[in-house]
Amino acid sequence: MNSNRKGTFQDLNALFVFGALTVLMIHILSFFLANEKTYPWNSDLQAVLIILLKFGRSLFIFATGMLLFYWYQNRQLDWRAFWKKRWRAVILPYVIWTAIFTYFKHQTFDPAVLVEPFFDSLFTGSSFYHLYYIPLYLQLSLLFCLIKPWMERYLNFRWIIVLFIGQAGLYVLYHYLFITPLWAIDWAVNPFLSLMKHTYVYGQHYVFMYVFTFALGAYAGMNVDKWRTWVKRLQIPSIVVMASAAVWLAYSYLSGYKSYYESMNIFEPLYLVYTLCVIISFYPISSYLGKLPKLGPWLARLAKQNMAIYLVHPLILFLLQSYVIHRLGWSTPSMVLGMFVITPPLCIFLYELTTMSFWFNRKKRVEAKPIFKNQTYKA
Repeated sequence: MNSNRKGTFQDLNALFVFGALTVLMIHILSFFLANEKTYPWNSDLQAVLIILLKFGRSLFIFATGMLLFYWYQNRQLDWRAFWKKRWRAVILPYVIWTAIFTYFKHQTFDPAVLVEPFFDSLFTGSSFYHLYYIPLYLQLSLLFCLIKPWMERYLNFRWIIVLFIGQAGLYVLYHYLFITPLWAIDWAVNPFLSLMKHTYVYGQHYVFMYVFTFALGAYAGMNVDKWRTWVKRLQIPSIVVMASAAVWLAYSYLSGYKSYYESMNIFEPLYLVYTLCVIISFYPISSYLGKLPKLGPWLARLAKQNMAIYLVHPLILFLLQSYVIHRLGWSTPSMVLGMFVITPPLCIFLYELTTMSFWFNRKKRVEAKPIFKNQTYKA
């Protein structure tokens, strides 16, 4: 049992910030790559950067597993308090921003147009391309509640190896069923086969595609000291393997061995290894940065804004892309950098305006404002 679970856990702050910034950069680069004729740049460089930066989702899933099992290890879980906290911090903001993105997607206030896609998106995250992660996070939270006792009792390093092999095996199975199929299968012939194809097409929405990464985080959270020692010893070998995997991923795309869309598939064994090495390589750095007296508190504050940056950044990018950048005479790299710098603070500002605490505190501030009456004083 972790006896030092007091205050804040600083190891993951830099990792959260790093993950959020990589997601932001991917979405910026994706726009300019898709509009290469209008905003010319080095398309191969942009594509390779996008391919190699698609580990942010796995960083978040690992960190989620680690934090949940670190804080709640060997403690009685109060389901009501657990989900009440997530209602305030995750679900309510998600509902609000789903409504906002549904409006921007359909450009109307007509309830007949908005109601059905709004409620559909609440379950699927389909109102905008990034919102699928919030239902996925809620699945991870529910999975934690259901398997917490079992994980605390049985999860060990052997199970981590088994889960890694099982996850890689699932990716291989999907590869030979759907990407380069070995058998001609009519997936519409019965409901079971249709469901199987659905699990591949919409795999990123479901928790079973990330079981290993989540379990690795759980193991790290329940064995923090052992994990810190382990990743420190393996950091250099992991960097070597990560660099080798990155070279192969880049070469596979640049040589034409894989198309851009095939290279974007993170559900394959090589990318699983690559992501694992990113986690192991960066964790000691994140832990070190989180403990620095000046940088650590700044990272902690920025890490708390992850929800704001994640939820809002597509709206900021949409507005910049639609109404701002075509008016600028900047080079494409300059616009990429400018959007990368300006988006996070705008996200935080706009997100704050949609929080209940902002409006409740504003009301209290107004009520607490002193009222001065004109009075006449005689000398």
